[in-house]
Amino acid sequence: MSKRLFANVESNDSSQNATSISEILKHAEDLLKSAKALNEELQQFRDVPSTNDAIASVLKCHNKKILPVAQLLEQDEKNALGQDSPRPSKARKLGDEKDSKTSLEVEKIPMPNPVSLTRWTPDDIPSSGLPPLPAIVNPAFERAALTHQGMATDQNMSYERLEWVGDAYLYLMSTAFIFQTFPNLSVGRCAQLRERLVRNETLLNYTIKYGIDKRAVFPAEFGAPQKPEARQGASEAARKKALGDLFESYVAAIILADSDNLSRVSSWMKSLWSTELAHEIQAEFRSKLSSRQGDLNGKVDKDGDNRSAKQDLPPKVLLNTAIVVSGVKLSYNDVGEPKKDKHLGLPLHTVGVFLNGWGESNLQLGIGSALSKKEAGNNAARAALDNKKLIERFRQKKQEYLIAREKSLAEPGAQQEYDNWS
Repeated sequence: MSKRLFANVESNDSSQNATSISEILKHAEDLLKSAKALNEELQQFRDVPSTNDAIASVLKCHNKKILPVAQLLEQDEKNALGQDSPRPSKARKLGDEKDSKTSLEVEKIPMPNPVSLTRWTPDDIPSSGLPPLPAIVNPAFERAALTHQGMATDQNMSYERLEWVGDAYLYLMSTAFIFQTFPNLSVGRCAQLRERLVRNETLLNYTIKYGIDKRAVFPAEFGAPQKPEARQGASEAARKKALGDLFESYVAAIILADSDNLSRVSSWMKSLWSTELAHEIQAEFRSKLSSRQGDLNGKVDKDGDNRSAKQDLPPKVLLNTAIVVSGVKLSYNDVGEPKKDKHLGLPLHTVGVFLNGWGESNLQLGIGSALSKKEAGNNAARAALDNKKLIERFRQKKQEYLIAREKSLAEPGAQQEYDNWS
């Protein structure tokens, strides 16, 4: 890491005139126009019974215009009541002006707006590159976020204290995004996804990719892990942890330096984290899209069951319902060599589903992997169901079997046909 010190940044002490009435009216007019445009576009969904992705897309588009205008009006109110300095946010100080350069005091800790913690969709995944890194608008917080305790003149002006706050913000945001995006996922699996987002390895990679480490003021022994010439005063594990902690302290500094940045930070992290869970987000979106399509079509399958209702059942149940009758069995067995999850390093189970019946012996229908055997089995069943040609062949055999059985019960002369199936 670089050892260069930050240049002292002098804050601008000049004051500005209070917001004029004409400016406030302009802000109000802009808000009314944006709200009217949103209302007109939402009219087409008046008869839709519940929210859907189209409505969410409309809200997302218009909120980008409405929220900034609303924030301007909020600032107008503060200026009119004398509760806040009318200076620009980049020059705004927290706490007493006299010690803003040496104090990290804040009057209150901002909490995320529920609107900013909405679920992921494939649209949130960047097509390329990293989303822009938000700036820290208060020099005192910036110095503290990037300074090691051993290099700071005041222990409260180092990254350790901010890292503790940033960790909590990242934990809350990641939990909210996962909870809303994957409503049918088990708590254990949700915890595993969250671990992928907030683990030290993920965060230290962000520190390096954004070049935050190059701006940090750290002792020489905390040189970047890839530099073997760094003095051995700190272990590689300690250096890696420091890199991850730097990202957490940077996040906290952005938010605490200016509470208006909280919504921008949550949007930034939502986009940044979406690249880590891109596969899971896209799979969840496809699953919901397929389920909604079944609701719209209102189709009924050969057994007279509603397809959309069946789609909510586990893949194991769906596969069993499709092809199993008395005398036909499915078994789920471990296959392949033991592996570890590339993200978490935890044991990865690989399970195959095998068919015994319909003239087949131990025929492998599908294979799946996951961190739990139960989920791996469901993935194997899902893979089998995706082999539509093969499953349709056994489904047809089951249908013919059931017809023969009904005939045997209704027509004594058809008993021989049923015995042939049995």
